[in-house]
Amino acid sequence: MKIQLNRISFGLPTKAFFIDYTVSQKRQLPVVKEFIIRVLHSVGKSPVSLIQDYFGFTAAETLAVLDDLKEESLIKWSDNEIELTAHALENFEEVEGNMLPRFFEVVDKIDNVFFELSEFRMLPKTVQRSGINSTSISLPLPDECYSKLNDKAMSAFDSNFEHFREVVKGEDIYSEREELYKINHVNGKYDLSIPIPVEYYIDTDAPDVLQTAYEDSNLDEWDINKSLFNYMDSAINTKPYSDVTRDFSDYISATDDPILTQYWNDKTNSFNIELLLKHYADGMAHHSKDTQLIVGNLYSDFNSQALTEKLKEIFPKKPKSSGLIWLSKGDNSTWGRTSEFGALLESITSLFDNRKKTSKAVLALPCSSVSEAIEQRKVYRNRDIAPALIGCEKQFGGENCEVLLLPNIMVACLLHLPMTDERNISLPVGYVSFAPELIESVTSNIVRWASSDNNLNAFFEKRNTPPDDTVLYKYFSKILAQEQK
Repeated sequence: MKIQLNRISFGLPTKAFFIDYTVSQKRQLPVVKEFIIRVLHSVGKSPVSLIQDYFGFTAAETLAVLDDLKEESLIKWSDNEIELTAHALENFEEVEGNMLPRFFEVVDKIDNVFFELSEFRMLPKTVQRSGINSTSISLPLPDECYSKLNDKAMSAFDSNFEHFREVVKGEDIYSEREELYKINHVNGKYDLSIPIPVEYYIDTDAPDVLQTAYEDSNLDEWDINKSLFNYMDSAINTKPYSDVTRDFSDYISATDDPILTQYWNDKTNSFNIELLLKHYADGMAHHSKDTQLIVGNLYSDFNSQALTEKLKEIFPKKPKSSGLIWLSKGDNSTWGRTSEFGALLESITSLFDNRKKTSKAVLALPCSSVSEAIEQRKVYRNRDIAPALIGCEKQFGGENCEVLLLPNIMVACLLHLPMTDERNISLPVGYVSFAPELIESVTSNIVRWASSDNNLNAFFEKRNTPPDDTVLYKYFSKILAQEQK
C-alpha cells in the first residue's frame, strides 16, 4: 500500500527569452502557375507556344505569367523555349502516385520562450501555467547554470526547434511543414521560479525506502530522466537531530495519544513501525469510531480529503464553534511547503461562520527573532493563504510534535519520526479524534502550555501593537476559550 508522507513544491529557476527567428514554410502556388509547372515537369523542355496554346492565353498573358515564374527562379527561358530550373525540379514530391510541386518561403517570427536553467530545457505550456507559489523551496543550481544564458538559449532553440513547435507551441509538425531557417536575435527578458510539486511516499512492503515522484503527469513526461530530483535532494539534505525516546515522551504527555503507545517498546525504546503500518493498511489501528490512526502529513492527499469530508459533516452540528489553531513542529523547513497546505486551510476555514470573532486560522510557528518572522511570513502568509501567525520559543509537545486543533470539533496530533533516509522528510504518525474527551484534554494542555512564560513570543507582531490587538489576545486565546456546546 502506498502512503504519501509529504508534499513539497520546489522552485525551479527559469528565464524567459525573446527570440527573433526566421522559418521556411510551404508556399502554395497560384493554380495557373502550379499547372504550368506540372505540365513542364511532365513534358520537359518546351516551346512557349505550347503553354500559350494549352492554356488558351493571349501573348500578353503568357508573357506575364512566364516572367513571374522566371523571377521566382522556377523556369529557365532561352530562344523561345522554357524548362524547369534545378530548384523547381528538386521541390517535387510523390503524393499518392502523382508528382506534385512543394515550394517554400521564409517568414520572420517572434516568440517568448521559457528555459529552465539546470539543463536549459524548454518549458511546455503545461508547466508554465502552474503559477508562482511563495511556499516553494528554491532549487540550488551550480554557478555555471547562470552564465552565457543568451548563447545557451540560442543553441537550445536551434537544436530543439521541432520540440518547440510540437510541445511548446502545440503545432502539428507533420501536416504543417516548417523548418528553422536562422535565428536573428536572442535576448533574456526576466527571471521567474516555477513551482514543481513533488510527493514523498513509502510502501508498506518497504517502509524504510523513501520514494519520490512528480505529482503532475506532465512533469513526468517532461523530466523523463528525473534529473531534477538530484537538486531537490540537495535542497533538503539537512535534517535536525532527533531523540525518539524524548520526543515520544514529550508527545504523549501533551497529546494523550491512545494509539501510538500500543506500538512503543520500552525495552528497545523504539516503535514497531512495520506492525503499525500493517495495521494501518489493514484498517485495524482504530482506537474507536471517533479516534483513528493517521500516517503522513495532514495535507497529504488522503488525509486532506478525509479531514475535509468529515468536517463538512460535523460543522452543521456545531454551530457555536469556529476557528483553528495549528501548532507546527520545531523544524518546519519542509513542513507546509506546498500549495496543498493552503488548500487544506482554505477548505476548513470556508466552513467557519465569519460573523464570529473566533473564525480565524492561527499558525503557531517556531520563531526566535524578527528577521526569522519576516522569512516565515513570506512562506505561510501570502497571496494564497492569510492565517494569523504567532511565534513559539518552545514547541508544544516537543520539537517533533504537531497539533491541529478545532476546539469542540476535532484534534489531530502527529509525532514526526526520523527516517533512515538522509533527506529531511519525516514519518508522521499519530491520531485524529472527534471524541470530546480527547479534544478537551489537548485543549487544556495547550492552554497550560500557552500560559507558561517564554513559550510564545510577539516577533510576528507589528511594532507597538496594542495588547488587545495581538494574535495571542485577539484570536489564539479566544479560540481556545470557546465553551463546549
